[in-house]
Amino acid sequence: MKITKKIYAKDTMTSEERLQAAINLQVPDRVPVCPRIYYFAAKYAGVDNADLYDPATWNEAIDKCFRELGPWDIINPWGFYHIEVISLIFPMKLLVPGLTLPRDSILQFLEEEIMEFEDYEWIMKICRQTPSLSFLRLVMKWEPKIWSQVPKGWKGYAYIMPRLLDHLITWRKEFKQWAAKGVTPLSGAGVEAAFDSFSMARGLVNFSRDLKQHPDVIARAAEAMTPGNLYLIKSAQPILGIKRAAIALHRSSNDFISPDTFRKLSLPSLKDLVERLKAEGMSSHLHCDGNWDLNFEALRELPAGCVVVELDGTSDIFKAKEIIGDRICISGDVPASLLALGSVSEVDEYCHRLIEEVGKGGGFILTAGCEVAPNAKPENVKAMLESVVKYGYYDRATAYKAAATGA
Repeated sequence: MKITKKIYAKDTMTSEERLQAAINLQVPDRVPVCPRIYYFAAKYAGVDNADLYDPATWNEAIDKCFRELGPWDIINPWGFYHIEVISLIFPMKLLVPGLTLPRDSILQFLEEEIMEFEDYEWIMKICRQTPSLSFLRLVMKWEPKIWSQVPKGWKGYAYIMPRLLDHLITWRKEFKQWAAKGVTPLSGAGVEAAFDSFSMARGLVNFSRDLKQHPDVIARAAEAMTPGNLYLIKSAQPILGIKRAAIALHRSSNDFISPDTFRKLSLPSLKDLVERLKAEGMSSHLHCDGNWDLNFEALRELPAGCVVVELDGTSDIFKAKEIIGDRICISGDVPASLLALGSVSEVDEYCHRLIEEVGKGGGFILTAGCEVAPNAKPENVKAMLESVVKYGYYDRATAYKAAATGA
């Protein structure tokens, strides 16, 4: 997707060039900024959260944020227009604003068993039979358990696939609209990491028991899922036109599992998928929920210069810079609490520190910790976005010298 318009007059790169430079651990003209905005857009635009499932309402709300608080470089694809499609990534039962929750609520996940223990062996079986289609076969087994309106068997595919295709086509149209504004998408298609999918689908209590009693089964099933996850991403890429994949990691943090468990059971399948994506010419955007401080060293095993690690305000982003900053682009990490409760000067000061310390030498994307809080102060969001113009331009001579000397 070609982008020619530049965001600010001083820019010497387009947003796409700037993002690619950051991912490749090169020094761009300035630090790119990518606010993860969803529910905040509803509040700012004066609509209910339930209204965001309508593409027109969502686009009006986010465009209002862009015009009045922005601009920004990178849009983080977030809108879901068919609730069943959400479960292709997050295999859990949901409570939905406007359906099973009040219209101004936020989406809620229910910790119930969707995946049975016997499914581990079934997953490994279908991965041997039809490796490329294993992901779709798995989620279509789970979808009727999550949504009563989804039929079982082949009728389930007939129900889901048109909705998934409509989703992708709608995103493609939105990407083109953003490109006209000079904004590039952070990623295209995405999946939940296999280990994390099992944790969510099994439910926390059942999965904790599995970890203790059958860790090898989890690891083998997760590694078997790689071809199916890769096939889904590759199939969606021509429609979306973005060679960057999102990989969600909601249950691999130190809040859920030990560093040793991460390295032995979660990392192998994650590393395999990232390496295969790299071989396809695609970079990986890892959304790392929770505290990852004790997992940073293990992340050094991922290939260098093709991965973004997005932190959510819980991890120590400055420690991340020290440990993985020479191999992995770091994205973050203005805390939700600071955007909601802090002052403009406090937000400005913290963003300045992020840019100076984490942004040193490139390989950094400024964003909020996970998502901009729904109750964030608009003036704080604006201060975060403006910080890259105030402090984020790199001194080209200094940058080139640092790159040449490795300083």
